[in-house]
Amino acid sequence: MSERSVNQEILLKPGTLLTRIKEQTQHGLECGALQSIPTDYEFVEQNGIHFLVRILSNLKRKDDAKKKQDKAAKKGKDFNPFLPYEKDLFVADISQTHLCLLNKFNVVDNHLLIVTREFEEQENLLNYQDFQAMWACLAQIDGLAFYNGGKVAGASQRHKHLQLVPTPLAPTQLESITIAPIFASAVFEGDV
Repeated sequence: MSERSVNQEILLKPGTLLTRIKEQTQHGLECGALQSIPTDYEFVEQNGIHFLVRILSNLKRKDDAKKKQDKAAKKGKDFNPFLPYEKDLFVADISQTHLCLLNKFNVVDNHLLIVTREFEEQENLLNYQDFQAMWACLAQIDGLAFYNGGKVAGASQRHKHLQLVPTPLAPTQLESITIAPIFASAVFEGDV
């Protein structure tokens, strides 16, 4: 594959993502499309690393949506929340292959989904275009990007999507990267 066929134009304009997230979050809350799930949190320390643990107080909304999906599947319909996506959750076009949506059932404010425009299985490996879309977003927002590679990894949707949550992940979080303390103690041998 040539570099030209791999590289793609980034449609996301520099300096616009955070503003679009705030605008769309307000709109999503007002129209009811965004259904945040309230959580409490605590930090759990192990081996010098502080892990942030979110505690859900109510999963009823997400359970109701899952039952609706299961009901559609029993009728032979293949439910996909990203085709077509909910317009009220749309944040921005990232590239010809990816777009950005708000996570409908977010537990963290400004939780984004980086979604492929065409259906692709969530179990597929990440490709160059996935990384381009992710980096275009991370260039504008400090955050944690992650990919649940299929149902076993925690994905609730079959349509390929990455997720991005801005840091800090909690108001009282000291480090932006929770594993930062182990970087200081890392021992390198040669080039590794």
